[in-house]
Amino acid sequence: MIEKSLENIIRNERAADALPMRMVVAVIAIGALLLLLSTAVSSLLENEEIYAAKAVISEIEAHAEQMSSRGAGSNITLDIDIPSNTKIVMGSIPGNEDKWPSDARNYYMDINGKQITGDSAASYSNATLNGCAVLYPGHRILTMESVRDSNGKIFITFCDKSQLK
Repeated sequence: MIEKSLENIIRNERAADALPMRMVVAVIAIGALLLLLSTAVSSLLENEEIYAAKAVISEIEAHAEQMSSRGAGSNITLDIDIPSNTKIVMGSIPGNEDKWPSDARNYYMDINGKQITGDSAASYSNATLNGCAVLYPGHRILTMESVRDSNGKIFITFCDKSQLK
């Protein structure tokens, strides 16, 4: 009886015929799992870049609001690291860089083509008071100064000391 069952199992080829289909299903399942995992890792890295850029903005904002409320003449030097693939524009909204100074109280971050905007209590300008300030990725030594323009409006200007090396 046992011998007959063993012989029956050896002759029955249904399990061998189903093996390639099981392999295909396993490969598809593993591929789908890897795709989901890579999407999750990519999203996590993007969120980390956004968090780092927001931390830089928060540091700038904290000082700029204090400087703006005290009037012209204040200055401070900040040592910041802007994440790679990130551009920070202070004093403008996306696509309206030429509308300065009407948008001087706004800023935005461009992270891998994704733009995040914000508004501020302070008005921002470049060092020559003729446009918005653009901060590019990398280690930056920024000098922020509160300056009164010819109309009496106070702007926070940015001078990137790291470019002077």
